[in-house]
Amino acid sequence: MSSRTTERDSPGLRVIEPKLMPPRVHPGTLRRARLLEMLDGDGVTGFTVLSATVGYGKTTLARSWCTERPERVIWLTLDAADDDPVRLWTHLATGVERLGEGLGSAALSCLRVRGAPVETAVDELMNGLVAYGRAVTIVLDDLHALKSEASLRSIGHAIERLPANARLLASTRSDPAIGLPRLRARRALAEVRARELAFTVDEASELVAREGIPLSAESVELLLERTEGWPAGLYLAALWLRDLDDPDRGVRAFAGSARHVGDYLTDEVLAALAPETREFLLRTSVLGRFTPQLCDAVLGREDSAAVLAELARSNMFLVALDARGEWYRYHHLFGEVLQLGLGPEAAPELRRRAAAWCRSQDMVEDAIEYSAAARDAETVGELLVTHHLEFIQSGRMLQLLGWVRWLPFELLVEYPVLPTSAAAAAALLARPELEVQRLLAVAERARRERPRAWSPYLEAGVEVTHAQMIEHGDVGAAARHGRRAVAAARAGADALTVGALASLAQALFFAGELDESRRIAVQAVERPDAPEAVNGYLVSLGLLALVDAERERAESAEAWGRQAIGLARQRFQANWWVASMAHLGLALACAATGRLDEAEREAARGEQLRRSPQPTVGHAHALLILAQVRVARSRLARAAHDLQHAQRMIAEFPDPGRLPGTAAAVEHSLAAARAHVSHREVIEDPTPAELAVLRGLAAGLSRREIGEQLYISLNTVKSHTRELYRKLGATSQAEAVARAEALGLLDRSQSPG
Repeated sequence: MSSRTTERDSPGLRVIEPKLMPPRVHPGTLRRARLLEMLDGDGVTGFTVLSATVGYGKTTLARSWCTERPERVIWLTLDAADDDPVRLWTHLATGVERLGEGLGSAALSCLRVRGAPVETAVDELMNGLVAYGRAVTIVLDDLHALKSEASLRSIGHAIERLPANARLLASTRSDPAIGLPRLRARRALAEVRARELAFTVDEASELVAREGIPLSAESVELLLERTEGWPAGLYLAALWLRDLDDPDRGVRAFAGSARHVGDYLTDEVLAALAPETREFLLRTSVLGRFTPQLCDAVLGREDSAAVLAELARSNMFLVALDARGEWYRYHHLFGEVLQLGLGPEAAPELRRRAAAWCRSQDMVEDAIEYSAAARDAETVGELLVTHHLEFIQSGRMLQLLGWVRWLPFELLVEYPVLPTSAAAAAALLARPELEVQRLLAVAERARRERPRAWSPYLEAGVEVTHAQMIEHGDVGAAARHGRRAVAAARAGADALTVGALASLAQALFFAGELDESRRIAVQAVERPDAPEAVNGYLVSLGLLALVDAERERAESAEAWGRQAIGLARQRFQANWWVASMAHLGLALACAATGRLDEAEREAARGEQLRRSPQPTVGHAHALLILAQVRVARSRLARAAHDLQHAQRMIAEFPDPGRLPGTAAAVEHSLAAARAHVSHREVIEDPTPAELAVLRGLAAGLSRREIGEQLYISLNTVKSHTRELYRKLGATSQAEAVARAEALGLLDRSQSPG
C-alpha cells in the first residue's frame, strides 16, 4: 500500500493505517518466557494492563506475546488525537471489520452519526465480536495518551461488556481512570507492572551473551544494579558495551539513577554513529511516525529509504511498524532524547515541512498536528476552515472543538466559520452553556467586524445554535432565534433548513403555540432531505407525536412516535436525547388508550434520555409527562417526587414558557387522585407480611418475583394480595398501591415479622 492513509465510506474520516499495524519484533529482542507465561495467565481474565514508565519494554512484550498466540490480534497504537472517542472507536471498529465482513459495520455506521452516543457503537462492536465466535485479542498500546473523560469512559464501557471470546491488553505509563480498583476487587484484571518487567540477573546475562559481550557475572550484576533492571538501559548498555575493548571496565564507569544511566548511554550510542547518520536521527525525531517519503520531504534528500533500512537492521531503537518497511517510529525513550539533542530552533521548520507533505497527501489530522507543534496557527486555521464539515459529519466534534480552542482569538474572528461550527458542535455535545456562549460571542464579533465574510450559512448556523440553547430556560429567546434561523436558512443555507425548522418548532411547543409548532414540524418532516438531517427529523417527529397526543389524537400520536423510535434505532440515535420526545408522545398516546404500564415505560425512557447534570427545559418537561402518567397509574408518591423535581428546575428558568402551566395541571390531577384514594377508611391494618407483598406490588414486581424475593409460595402471595384488596377497600393492584401510598403504609417498617 502507499504511504497515504485509507479512507472509509464516511466523508473525511480516514483510518490511519500505521496505528493498526503491530510493530515488528526486532531480531535481537530477548524472549522473556516468564512474562509471556504471566500474560497467558489462566485464560479467564479479560483485561490485562502492562503499566510502567517509558523504557520498560511494554510494547515489545505485548508484540512478542501476540506473535506467539494462535488467535487473531487487533492492534491499535494510541495518540493524543484519540481523545476524540469517535476517532478511537473508528479505528477499533475497522480492526473488527477486518476479522470478517460485517462484524464492525454496525459500529462504523453508528460512529458516522453526529452526536450519537459512542457507547452505542461500543455495544455494536461487542456484538460483532460475539458474532465472530473465535478467540481474539485487542491491544491498546500507549493507553496513557487518552486523557478525556469521554474516551476513558468508553474504554471502561467496553471492558464491562467484553465477550468471553475477546481479551483486551493495554500498555500504559500511568494507571488510566477506568475503575481499576473495582476491576481488581472483582478479579477481572490482570496486571504486569515495573517490578515484573524489570530484568532479572538471568535475563541480563542472556542479553549480554547474545550480543557477544564478554562480561563477568559480577559485572552483569553491577550492570543490573546500576540500571535497576530497566530494560531500555540494559539494551542501550549492550549497544555501547559491544564496541568496547574492556566492557567490564565500562560497566564500572557510570553510575546514578536509571534515567541518568539511560541518558548517558544514549549519548554514547549517538557519539559512535557516523555524523550524517546522527544528523538524520536528530532531524527526523520531530516526526511521530514516518515513511521514507516523509523523511525525504522534511530533510530535502532522496535516500531516506536506504538509511532507514540500515538503521532498522543495526539499531533496535528504530521500530518498523509494518513488514514492508514503509512506516517507522523511534522508541519513545530514544525519540525523546533525540529531540533534546536537536534543540528547539530547528524543530519548527522541520515540522512545517512535515505538515506541508501531509497536506499534499490529504492526511489532514497529521498536517494539523504538525502545524500546531510548529506553532503555525495560520495553517491550522486554514486546514480547519477547509475541513471543518468533515470533522462534524464524521462525528469528530471533540477534535474540532479542541483545535478551535487552541487557535488565537484574532484568527477565529478572521475565520468566522470556525467559532460558528464549533459552537454548533458544542451545543450538540451538550457542553456547558458558558462554552457555547463564548464561541457564539466570537462569531457575533466576526459578524460585526467582517461583514463581507458573513453569509446566510453562518447566520443560520449561529441562530440555530442560539435556538438550541432553549434547554437553559429562555423559551422566548429561543423562539426568536428559531425564526431568524429559518429565515437565514431559506435565504441561502438550504442544508440547515430542517435543523432550523426543528429548532423553531421545539421553541414554539414550549411557548404553548401548539398549532404553529405542529405546522412547522410538518414542514420539516415533509422536506425531501429530512431523513438525512437526522437530528432535526427526529425532533420534528417527536414534536408531532407530543402535539397530537395533547390534541387527543392518540392514534396519530402513536404512529408518529413509533416512526421516530424506529428511525432512531435504525440510525443509532435511540440512546440520545433527540429520541426523547418520541417516547414522551408515545407515552401520552398509550395512557389515553388505557395502556398504562406501557405508558409509564415509555415516559420513563423519555425522561432518562433527557437527564442532564444541569436543569434543562427538556428534562423538566419529561418529568412532568412522567408524573402525569404515574398519576394515571395511581403511583402517587413517585408522581409527587417527579413533579417536585420538575418544579425546582422550572423555578430557575428565566422564561420557562408553558412549563408552569403544565406543572400546575399535573399538581391539580395529583391532588384530586390523592383525595379520591384517601377518603375511605382502612377496614383493617395490613399485617407486616402483607405489607412486604404490597411493597413488591408497588415496585412493579410480578407475584412470582415477589414470592422468590420473600421466600414464600405463589399461593401465599395471592392470598396476601386478596387480603390487601379487602383491607384497603381496593379492586385493583393500582388502587391498592395508591391507597397505601396516600395512607403512608409503604413507609412503615419493612420487617415482615
